[in-house]
Amino acid sequence: MHTVDVANTIITHDAGSPRDQISPFWEPVTPLSYIGWGKTTQLGYGLGLAMGAKLAAPDKLCVNVWGDAAIGFTGMDFETAVRERIPILSVLLNNFSMAIELKIMKTATAKYRSTDISGDYAAMARAFGGHGERVTEPGEIVPAIRRAIRKTQEGTPALLEFLTEKAEDFSMF
Repeated sequence: MHTVDVANTIITHDAGSPRDQISPFWEPVTPLSYIGWGKTTQLGYGLGLAMGAKLAAPDKLCVNVWGDAAIGFTGMDFETAVRERIPILSVLLNNFSMAIELKIMKTATAKYRSTDISGDYAAMARAFGGHGERVTEPGEIVPAIRRAIRKTQEGTPALLEFLTEKAEDFSMF
């Protein structure tokens, strides 16, 4: 929020944890700049929302915030953004797990690794022809966001993959 021009940004979150992680903290300042929605929509829905927002408002920075489970559902559509020249900023929170589900999926995790997820999604974005960066250090967050914004301004979709902890807690507000 402190790195983007909030008044000229349209942002959405994905289902599950990204909704809980962004909705208590993002403070929109213009109407229709925050596409918030319920928790139970299918994973990966935010990517299409960001692309649609960019088509509707090409002069705005359009951002989707999603997790590693969501990219598993619709991540290939990042290639659509590249092919169709829809320069969105995709922010991926990658903790290599469906961490919020660990407490309720103990057996499924132990027997089938059901909550385990892996991948180098920044490399995937680059392979599709977009800008992809994997961010592992907190001091690199702001510079990476600035680089990604520049790429979108040049017409290239950008995916920032932030490696995070397996947090099982979330804001109750």
